[in-house]
This record gives sequence, structure tokens and C-alpha cells, in this order.
Amino acid sequence: MSKPPINFNDMVFLVADSSAFFSRLVHGILRSFGSTKVLEVRSTWDVLRTLSSRNIDVLICDLKLPPHGGDGLVRAIRRKTDHEHRTIPVLLMTSDPRERTIYRARDAGANMVVAKPLSPANLYDRLAWIALTPRQFIDSPNYCGPDRRFKIEGWPNGIGRRKTDQVAPIAAETGPALEQGDIDNLFTAARMGAEQ
Repeated sequence: MSKPPINFNDMVFLVADSSAFFSRLVHGILRSFGSTKVLEVRSTWDVLRTLSSRNIDVLICDLKLPPHGGDGLVRAIRRKTDHEHRTIPVLLMTSDPRERTIYRARDAGANMVVAKPLSPANLYDRLAWIALTPRQFIDSPNYCGPDRRFKIEGWPNGIGRRKTDQVAPIAAETGPALEQGDIDNLFTAARMGAEQ
């Protein structure tokens, strides 16, 4: 399956990592995608200064960016209601891709998390996901950021918790239900087909 094309030429990226080597690596990958506008900073203070003076399209930030951490930075940006870049897409990078780390980044308001060391394909996939599947921005007392739900598989009891959630329609019954023996026969037939 081919990756969807994205025009990186007009986008301004801000790469925030305390490691000059790693920052340069990300910079080079973005350049290989066709980006001509990549800025690099080394601290959360530098990120805030840059955001106040430049228009940035995407922030790519290390989770352990000193002195406040990438998650603390994202939380501060999202919580400040008058911040010009409050809804900026944020991709957090981490060398600790455990589930609790991903949840920490997600709950801070990051759009996506990518594991270090990252490959060009991995970075492109995450940027494409952010660009091509935008999620609604949620602003509640306990969370600010993109909707944390990637897909909706149905609400408990058919009712969502948010005002914007629609009641899930339940289809009318169209005929008699299958007997348990009929269901068992369907599964047996499926198993037999898979074994052949």
C-alpha cells in the first residue's frame, strides 16, 4: 500500500530536542520529505519563544525536553486559552515506548507519539496520520487536546458521554434468530475451510 502524498514544502516544522545530533537527524528526514522550513530548538523555553514569534505548522518534540518535559510543554500550550498555537499538531518522540509513556503523552494533549530511534517511514506515517485524519479538539476541565479516541466502536448502552456524541441506531430485527446448532454449524464450516 503506497503512502499518501503530502506537500511538506510550505509547512514550517519546529523540532525540539536537547540532542543536537538527534535534532539534525529529524531535520534531515524532514528535508528529504521536501520541507524547506525546519527550525531547531533545545529547550521548552526556546519552544515557547519561537511559538510567540513565528507561525509554526507542526511541533516535533522530545518527551524529555528540558526543563519541563515535552508533556509539560504540550499541557501548558493546550491549557492557555489565548495561546495562538493552542491547537498546533504535536508529535512527541520518546525512547521509552511503553504503554504508560504513550498514555502520558496522549493525556498531555499530543496528537501522536513516535518511538526513537525513528525511521523516515515511521515519521512520515505519523505525520500523514496527523494531516489526513484530523481529530476534533476537545476542551474540557480535565483535558485539552485532540480527541483521544481514534475509533468509535459503539457507546455503552448506545449512549455517548459527550454532547456531540450521537445515539447509536439499533437496527430492527429482520428475521428469526439462528438456533445455537445453526451457529455451531457456521463456525464448523468456517474452521473446515480454514484447515483446507
